[in-house]
Amino acid sequence: MKNSVFLFLIGFGLACTSCIKDEELDTNADILEAYIPTEYLKMDPIITNTSVEFRVKSNINLEKQTPFFIISPNATMDPPNGVTRDFTTAQEVVVTAQDKRWKKTYLVSFTSDELSTFYNFNNAELTDRDRYYRFYEIGSNGEKIYDWDSGNQGYATIAGSTPPEDYPTAAVPGRQGGLAVKMQTVYTSSFAAGTGNPIAAGNLFLGQFKLNPFNTLKSTRFGLPYTEALPSKVRGVYKYTAGEVVTDEHFKEVVGAKDSFDIYAIIFELQKKDNFLTGDHNFEDPRNVAIARIPQQDRLETNTWSTFNFPFEMVAGKSYDPNKNYMIALVMTSSIDGAAFKGAIGSTLLVDEIELVYEKE
Repeated sequence: MKNSVFLFLIGFGLACTSCIKDEELDTNADILEAYIPTEYLKMDPIITNTSVEFRVKSNINLEKQTPFFIISPNATMDPPNGVTRDFTTAQEVVVTAQDKRWKKTYLVSFTSDELSTFYNFNNAELTDRDRYYRFYEIGSNGEKIYDWDSGNQGYATIAGSTPPEDYPTAAVPGRQGGLAVKMQTVYTSSFAAGTGNPIAAGNLFLGQFKLNPFNTLKSTRFGLPYTEALPSKVRGVYKYTAGEVVTDEHFKEVVGAKDSFDIYAIIFELQKKDNFLTGDHNFEDPRNVAIARIPQQDRLETNTWSTFNFPFEMVAGKSYDPNKNYMIALVMTSSIDGAAFKGAIGSTLLVDEIELVYEKE
């Protein structure tokens, strides 16, 4: 299964920026890249529209850190690069565009917290520019930790005035007064349909979405550092409704096809290079150690909250060594073949909670 991600028109957007008159001052005020010594990091920094998160090893001194940022051309930053600060609590960085009117405040945090093994999706916020939902966790110091990401950023390139609840991934009321994540397969646009991208399936995954204009499947970076024991299974609570008509990348009906959702987890070996899985992994990456995937017979439609429960299985020839470094990918999507732009508009997967379960000793 390929996870669904929707991204296109980025080239069109870049082309449009070249139409701006030379004499107009730049209005961009973004942090584009962030750096600290690589030996401090567990994984690449996570940069959102309002935050930068460094996931660091537990023995790092957070009281004296000097991160370096690459920002929008012609913008300025306060404080500037080279300033050492105490990051035992999150610190603000303000980026001001060339025109001086546009400013953006980033919250920069360092965290050595271990990855959670239980998520209830009760924390979600709207991005201040693209107006779609993003889920986060609360760290030990009260900071926001962005374990989860989705393909919403790609969909935003063609969303126009689409309200946040109509994006592929959104927040909705949960079953016990909190929130749940809603992943829905939606129509993109007539232009997109004409280029072989008629639908976008909702998704949510542990990791980071980073725009890749040349290969949409490379935009998803699945995986976060994992240091716990090997879990026995994945458990959670969900609802699912399949859309009525499955269509292919040409937006033609696939006669007799029935859409279904997918949920899976992969534990894989951490390497210094490419320490993540991308959307084209197809469960065949040689780093994989253990895989848990909901069986086809358990992907049932239900309009009441129901439980899913499926086991981890070791990859042939692999073993789990607690002294080694691993990553874990946890992925959910409303259309199992959405990455191939195949699915049914209206397919909707709601997940209220998900957790990694461990055998009692």
